[in-house]
Amino acid sequence: MDNRKYLCFEYLLYQLISWYNEYKPTDSEYLSFTRLKVLKLLFFVSAIRVNEDDLLDIFDNFWAMQHGPVESDIYNAMMQNRFEFYSFKNRSISNKKIFEYNKVCKEIGELKAKLDASINQLKLINPNMVLMTAFELVELSHRWRSWKLAMYVANLNDKGSSRIDVSDIRNYPQFFVL
Repeated sequence: MDNRKYLCFEYLLYQLISWYNEYKPTDSEYLSFTRLKVLKLLFFVSAIRVNEDDLLDIFDNFWAMQHGPVESDIYNAMMQNRFEFYSFKNRSISNKKIFEYNKVCKEIGELKAKLDASINQLKLINPNMVLMTAFELVELSHRWRSWKLAMYVANLNDKGSSRIDVSDIRNYPQFFVL
């Protein structure tokens, strides 16, 4: 797996936490940032289009699961504690070490502009999304036909999950507000 995917995720997480801090500057524990919430936010920021472009070429391994789409590579890295700056233990997030913004920006290079554009577009469409609970985000993700179709396939095959085709995420209606 390309390490830049993980760094892009950590950069996005840093930006999501910064967005959250705009509303709750004294919440230094990020208690609302559970693993589930972060995975849902990643789905929305990956799928949102900016000038017909999205982040689904970077985050390209989404699976439909009971609680909505999950980027499998990122989920597995969370479970195996493979991130450099953040840790996901007991379903919550904590800092492993101080986020090295300049170092990460240098390593992700030209992708930084795409990541920033997606975060900014999401903020424009739903400025309060980062304040939503994990289960509100799950409910919102369940409105997406791409998730519904993949879950239908999973259920037909008596499985708990099914891969979501990136083209389905791009081509079916998208919802960013409950």
